[in-house]
Amino acid sequence: MAPRKGGGKHDFRTIARVSPPEQVRTQIMQAIADGAYPIGSMLPSERVLCESFGVSRVSVREALAGLEALGVIKIRHGKGAIVQERPGGDYALPFADYLRLYRSDIVELLKVRRALDELAAAEAAENADAKALRRLREAAKAFSTAAEQDSAVLSDVAERDEQFHLEVAVAGGGKLLPRLVEELNGVLTQSRQLTLAQDGQIARSVKEHRMIVDAIVSRDAEGARSAAGNHIEHIVAWLAAEDERSTDG
Repeated sequence: MAPRKGGGKHDFRTIARVSPPEQVRTQIMQAIADGAYPIGSMLPSERVLCESFGVSRVSVREALAGLEALGVIKIRHGKGAIVQERPGGDYALPFADYLRLYRSDIVELLKVRRALDELAAAEAAENADAKALRRLREAAKAFSTAAEQDSAVLSDVAERDEQFHLEVAVAGGGKLLPRLVEELNGVLTQSRQLTLAQDGQIARSVKEHRMIVDAIVSRDAEGARSAAGNHIEHIVAWLAAEDERSTDG
């Protein structure tokens, strides 16, 4: 999709996927993480954001309300939204607050993702040709390389993670499954970054990606399905544990 300019310092993409508020939140978060809007700066007005994203004012207001609830921005009536903190590095977002707000949505989306990833891995094990396997290995390597860099940027690691799972879907040779995986990636961007930011998660993902690739290369469809399912199940289990900790606290 071509970017639409709305008068701010960052080019936002028109929203054409499910959950417009979630997509608006994701893109604004990324713009802040990229440094387009430093701490203390103002986001574009609601009117400009509506024009940039191609969504209603209701969607923009819901997205901004979610960001304010997370402490990322402060809305000052009559003035606009001011950036409070910049996500990045150790990821300053209060994850417990995000989890309380969106946990049920995240878990439901992850269950859908698990089903798609399991199917994609099994299809890849059965149908991937030499070129697809090479691309899959390269995607796994690109993720591990990005993850192991001392100056790794979380958004870059998350993007490599998305690309890896998309390559698994593409390796199966179908047309619809890659599209579904790509669409789902679009609505999981923010939660993906948040989960990857937690202690040990990136290292676990590197290991689990390797297990998925090994099963696919070995033409072990059931093993690939299991490895892909376990990869997501570990994230779901961790979310449940995090939810319990935040409740107890």
